[in-house]
Amino acid sequence: MNIKSLILCACLAVVPALAGKIVTYTATSTVSQEDANNSAMAGVAKQIKSQVNATQTLTKYEDINDGKSVLGETYRSKSNVKSNVVLKGVTVTPIKVDKGFKAIATLDMDEYTASLQFRLKTLQQEIAQLEKSARKAIDTRIYVNAATDLETAEDKVNEYNFYLLQLADIYPLNDSHRLQHGLPEIEKLLEARLSSITITMTSEQDFELTRAEMPTWSVIVKDSIGPVPSFPLIARQSKTLSERRTQKNGTATFNLRNVNFEKGPYVIVVEPNLPLELLKKTGLRNTLEVPYRVRQSRCYVKIDCEMIANACNALENALSKKSIFVTTEEDSNAPELKVDIENTFRGRLGFISSFDFTISIKGDKVNFFTTAKGVGRNEVDATVSALRKTDFTPLQKQLMPICGK
Repeated sequence: MNIKSLILCACLAVVPALAGKIVTYTATSTVSQEDANNSAMAGVAKQIKSQVNATQTLTKYEDINDGKSVLGETYRSKSNVKSNVVLKGVTVTPIKVDKGFKAIATLDMDEYTASLQFRLKTLQQEIAQLEKSARKAIDTRIYVNAATDLETAEDKVNEYNFYLLQLADIYPLNDSHRLQHGLPEIEKLLEARLSSITITMTSEQDFELTRAEMPTWSVIVKDSIGPVPSFPLIARQSKTLSERRTQKNGTATFNLRNVNFEKGPYVIVVEPNLPLELLKKTGLRNTLEVPYRVRQSRCYVKIDCEMIANACNALENALSKKSIFVTTEEDSNAPELKVDIENTFRGRLGFISSFDFTISIKGDKVNFFTTAKGVGRNEVDATVSALRKTDFTPLQKQLMPICGK
């Protein structure tokens, strides 16, 4: 957030060279009527921006051929140009011609000037209202509303400056155009308040996870006055896991699912859900780190594998990487799984054959299905290749509740 005051002085006043004039622009195109219309509007806009000296009626001509500008030594244009001048009241009139398309755009400068003046006045009022609202939000310690108001006000200040530059091209500026506000002061006050924010856990926690979810835990947000209500928080890793707001007592409770369970770092970051620039200025980036440990429970299963030994061994090795181990003990209560692997021959390149595989593993409350590609000197080698590349994480997630009983 970087809000600056706009100060006008007498040196900005200009002679209203175009005020009270009619600006027109004629364009032709061999592409479409829309091309001709857009070029005519862009031509009017460029004349205003360039402050072209003229008599009562300003006229420029331009031919458009296949979307490219052909004529005109003093300035060029492109079809479908989006002007940075907002043309309020412009009239585009298509003209019938024997070949191609033609249009004339006309703009009454009095109407255009009045539109700019009205927009500037409206923006002044909107910025003043946002300033008032932001001050109230800081007083009531609803800091997220203050941040939102200031961000919106900044956009409107930029918009005001943009329209003011357009008006300065054609109209003498005076003190009524001065944009007066206290947004920088409010921004500093908000930053000071946020700099005192602390985010801590409500109790000591020692998380050791056996599945990809965490027990419920809470944090409390305080500033120099005390607990902060309605304060926005996010819990994230490589992505946002949860968004919460604090209660009246300043606490927020997180019940996270799908935390990083496969590889580190095993840390949840909690920080305010506020604009990044504001977090950096106030030191609130990565405010709280919640570490945890992962202990993957060993799950024993019985496998009905009717494939050749090499393929069954490859399957067992792949499952063991997900803490799923095959047992042959008859008295074991291990889940019984049926493995079914089918393949489709894709082709052969030299000594290498390529296959598409479908891998299905089913049992009580278990239904795992995936596809894989494998290559090798023969079907067995290709099957081993496919199994080594298969991700059995979804199977692990299905088995853990069963194994944990």
